[in-house]
Amino acid sequence: MINVKSANPEKVKDNDYLLINLIFGFFPISFAMGSLIINVNVLIFCILGIYYLKSKILTIKLDFTLKIIFLFFLVVFIASSVSLIKFLYFDGYGDNNLSRFLKSILFFRYFLFLIIVFLLNKFDILKFKYFFIFAFISSILVSIDIIFQYFVGYNTIGLKNVGTRNSGFFGDEHIAGGYILRFSIFAILFLILFFKDKNYIKLLSTLFAICILGAGILFSGNRMPLVLFIVGLALLFFSNFKIKKILFLGLISLVLFLTIVISSDNSYKNIYLSFYGKAKNV
Repeated sequence: MINVKSANPEKVKDNDYLLINLIFGFFPISFAMGSLIINVNVLIFCILGIYYLKSKILTIKLDFTLKIIFLFFLVVFIASSVSLIKFLYFDGYGDNNLSRFLKSILFFRYFLFLIIVFLLNKFDILKFKYFFIFAFISSILVSIDIIFQYFVGYNTIGLKNVGTRNSGFFGDEHIAGGYILRFSIFAILFLILFFKDKNYIKLLSTLFAICILGAGILFSGNRMPLVLFIVGLALLFFSNFKIKKILFLGLISLVLFLTIVISSDNSYKNIYLSFYGKAKNV
């Protein structure tokens, strides 16, 4: 009789850790759903991470980078503690100081999150492909929704735009540009890695994605995320030799596309000319 588990141990191993990988991959979507969902996602991920790691989490040896990050969290905690003690003994009790102290303690959950990600990756439990897939899907969908809202006046679920601001699924919160920026590089890298053996498809899909993401940020009305998106692509271009051609063509296509759109829309033209003027003065 053939032992299925021993016949394909890698597949079984991936299935054993599928849940925590999906929870980790869900982060791009949770960022779109608000701080409550993010915190719940972090909590579930940390609990599952501790469950899978068990005693391994106690064997960690912090490298220099992790020590610096821990020092940052420690400084925040000490500063809030000193502030609370000062107000208790000299200025009296204050809710704001107690609130800051409690937040500094809860802030350590992100260091725990970092440690768990580090260890899960070290022991080959965490697969980043799910995170890349979710980042690609969510950023592209938000971008398409915003482009649709720009041309039609309302997005795919009926939310209307406000002037030159198209917030898409985010409604009254004008954060769509920042959201797309946050996960855009992961979306681009996903296509490059997914079509790594298909050069022609990889080139076309990446160019298309860069333009879609750039258009989504542009039509969101958030000016700084667009600048940072272009800068991010430029930095990625200078840091990787294997995809220089794709990124170069992507940057050229994006700049040409943005130039055509901005020059043909007076409202966006005035916005970015004003932004350029202020940046030049600074």
